[in-house]
Amino acid sequence: DTKQAKWRSMGEKAVTKMSQLLLMSKWNFENKFKLLQAELHYLDGDLGSAETAYKASIKSANDHKFIHEEALAYELYGMFCVENHWVDKGSKQLHLALEKYKEWGATKKANDLQLFIDLVNSSCSWKLKLL
Repeated sequence: DTKQAKWRSMGEKAVTKMSQLLLMSKWNFENKFKLLQAELHYLDGDLGSAETAYKASIKSANDHKFIHEEALAYELYGMFCVENHWVDKGSKQLHLALEKYKEWGATKKANDLQLFIDLVNSSCSWKLKLL
């Protein structure tokens, strides 16, 4: 649909721009570049490359002490995992994001993420009861 094409185009432009910024400062832009790459790989259905890029984004954000960006990368990686039925792995990533948001002091974001985690957990337990 046209909305998906619009978002893909915006994502591709963002990756191109971020790759230019990366050349100026790997320290500041590497984790952002990797996260955008992960999202585009996911959109393309390349789950292996997406997972690798999510992990690289998390590592870069951690190495460079960007707590809030590490939290975001954990959150998106967690959602990616949950959406692909890797619920245990996704739940772990979401909990890591939650802890990073709390460490950063983003209380409202942490509360919202906790609600999402609770929803994921209740959905999983409901499905297990059906089996």
